[in-house]
This record gives sequence, structure tokens and C-alpha cells, in this order.
Amino acid sequence: SSEAPRSPPGPLPPRRSGAARRGTAAGPPASAPRGAMAEVGEVVEEFRRWDTAGSGVITRQGMRGLIAALAPGIGDEELDHLFEAAAADGLQLETLRYEDFLHWLSTGDAPPAQTEQQSGDGLLWKSELGTASSRASASFPPEKVRCYFGQVSDRLQSDEYTEHIQGSVFLGLDTDGDGLVSFVGAAPFILKCLACAADLSGAGAPSAADARAEFDAHDGGRGALDADGFLALMRRLQVRVAEAALPMSSAVREG
Repeated sequence: SSEAPRSPPGPLPPRRSGAARRGTAAGPPASAPRGAMAEVGEVVEEFRRWDTAGSGVITRQGMRGLIAALAPGIGDEELDHLFEAAAADGLQLETLRYEDFLHWLSTGDAPPAQTEQQSGDGLLWKSELGTASSRASASFPPEKVRCYFGQVSDRLQSDEYTEHIQGSVFLGLDTDGDGLVSFVGAAPFILKCLACAADLSGAGAPSAADARAEFDAHDGGRGALDADGFLALMRRLQVRVAEAALPMSSAVREG
């Protein structure tokens, strides 16, 4: 069935920060227009239905692209205001948990604080997964893309993969047995994964700086990776490889 086209929402007036709203009754952000709020909420709900890979997160740029595609009546300036207000209320937009964004849209309150396991490098690979899915869906059937990345997600979260990475691979790099791997130890492995993705996609060869950036994104400022950080890094790199290999997969090309 078809729906009547939505009217473009009005401009977003200035919005009070979460701190300024403390002590007030819960409710949607007071100064955001309900039309824009509802329309963005529908986009986020759509992404939740679409995200069968179970990433749970999307980058700020990915969210902007989805909103632009599904709700073209919302302009860039309105999105900027909305994202700025969300950031002011404590949402992490670079690895945005869309459930948190929905919660904020509907109540105006920041989501509960995340545990260490729910934040930081553990979300990076899931954000990468969601972004890769969004990009691939622009060129391939979305349903097949969802299935493809769903299988990737299941494999990367499987006990078999976890035991392999944190067992033989990590222990092989942890030569002094202190439970940590330095950049020097991890760099050849990181470069090998990046080179594989580059070869598949036809991109330029990765540099040591590329490997360093991947390592630094996961080490929490410690200069070394423990087994959990190394697992998160390897999951992210494998998403890169999977995205590069997708155009050659019969799973998305058949039919």
C-alpha cells in the first residue's frame, strides 16, 4: 500500500542540553519538532528491522545517509542540530547504538551508562559491520547483503572463532607470556589482513601507519592489546575482508 508523502519538517530550534533539563518530567526533547523527531525515529526503527546482522550500531555518517535516503524532507542543518543535541546529552555518535538513539528521541534522556564490554573497541567491529552493510546495499540486493553479513557476524562471534583468535593466534604473538601483545608483535598480522582486503577490493597497499591506526583504536591507550582487545581488532579486520570479498560472492550475485 502507498502512503501520502510526508510534509518536510520545520527547522530545529535551539535545544536545551540534558543538564538543563534535569529535574523535569521525562518526555521527548522539548525544543525538537515532533515531525522531524518522528520521522528520524521511523528511520532508526527501519534500520533496526534491517539490521539482521545484529550489529546494533551504525556510524554517524551511516545514520546520516540512511536518514537522507529514507526521510529526504529532513535537511543537513536539521540533522546537524539533532546530532549536536544528542552528543550534548552524552550519546557516542561515532559508534552510535541505534537503540540508544531511539531512547533519546522518545524520552529526551541519555541512555544508561554502558559497561566497558558494551563500549569502546568492542563496538568498533560492529560499527564496521553496520557501515559495510549499508554501503553494500547500495549496489547489491539488500536482503542478500543482510544475509551475507549476518553469516559474517555469526562466524565472528562463534566459540570456534573466538577460541582460535584468543588461543593459538594470540598466544603465538604473546611471546613473553604476559597476556599482552605490542604493536611490533601485532603489526605483521594486521598488515596481512589489511593487504588481503586491499587486494580483493583493488585498493592501494596498506602502510605501517594504517596498521598503527587499527592497533591504536583498540589498545585503550595502553600501548598493548590483551586477548579481548586483540579479538575485537581481528573481528574488525575480518569485516573489512568480508566487505571486500562480497562482490565476488555468489550469495549476493545469484538470482
